[in-house]
Amino acid sequence: MSSIYVTKAANAIWLKYTKSVLREASSDMRYASDKNKKSLAQWISGEASSTITHACGFYVGLISTCLNVIMTLAVFYFTTGLEITIAISISLLISAALVSILKNRIKHTAGNMQRKRLDALLSIELTWDSATLGSRKMKADSFESLEKKARSYFGEVNRYVLLEQFIACLPIALATIIVAATIQTPNIITAANIGALVAMLPRSLQVFGNIHSLSIYFSQLLLVRTKMRNLYRFASELEKHENLSSMNLSNIKIEECNSSQSITPSELLDQLKNGSTTVGRYLLSGNNGSGKSSYLKRIKAAVHDALLMTPEAQFVKLENNLSTGERRLLQIEKVLSAPPPIVMLDEWDANLDLDNISRFNAILDSAAKNIVVIEARHRR
Repeated sequence: MSSIYVTKAANAIWLKYTKSVLREASSDMRYASDKNKKSLAQWISGEASSTITHACGFYVGLISTCLNVIMTLAVFYFTTGLEITIAISISLLISAALVSILKNRIKHTAGNMQRKRLDALLSIELTWDSATLGSRKMKADSFESLEKKARSYFGEVNRYVLLEQFIACLPIALATIIVAATIQTPNIITAANIGALVAMLPRSLQVFGNIHSLSIYFSQLLLVRTKMRNLYRFASELEKHENLSSMNLSNIKIEECNSSQSITPSELLDQLKNGSTTVGRYLLSGNNGSGKSSYLKRIKAAVHDALLMTPEAQFVKLENNLSTGERRLLQIEKVLSAPPPIVMLDEWDANLDLDNISRFNAILDSAAKNIVVIEARHRR
């Protein structure tokens, strides 16, 4: 029954977390990059999903095991006396002390595990491209790199498991020695106590098993809490673009396509912000690295209802067997079926043939009669 609630809770938390991260990352255009998009997708589908599912099951198991240990110790107290109960309880104190001593190492391990797993997942796409499109050497190198990153992640996991078992097993071994020493100590344990302990031997083994499980839970508590904190810090730690508001605009030229009139980037931005420009088609020009893409992002940050189409952006689900031109035409047609007030296109003509460029141009010319179209294009 508990598994049903764990599954429901994990699904609800994952959905809430996903929406929260997407909102936070998408609210700042400095995060808008293809690298961040891939990292975020891998993080949400991989690390976040597994961490949240594990955390939900973990807390249910922790509560269940704690209650089991408490009830079992109560039974021991009433049947074998205070001395044996204290001897067994010491193992819990030792476990808690070990976790406290090793907490920084556990937190460090948790962060390393998440980072190395994400690094391995991100390298899969690079391996695919190198293996399918690259030379034999590139293919071999990509698989070697993937294996190296995966082994690095697995090594971190193995180190944590060893640490976890040390925390779990040492208290049991010490508690067993303490119980044996207590039994051998005169005037502490009576024959009746020993008889009760022997009669409850199966229960004794069970309580040590539960204490072992609880010790593992103690060590995992820090791990889970650290990983959950890392989940909620993820968006703020994405790679940020330079400050868009203070970028240099002097290397960008803008021309209104119909009138061939020039306008400065600052003037166009102000007109778009105050709503004085509502139609027209504007072409951005400038050398590579002049800041055309960053300028489009700056407009998007200033006018939230604007739409920015990049070569990597996908707003609708399309068939995989479509050509680049077909995909972009379907994308722009879908976008313009209910057009936003401003549509910006970054290098939309990249890798398109002349026929598709002509069709795309006709669509944009028609749209520019009703909305503002701003484009950064390859020189031809």
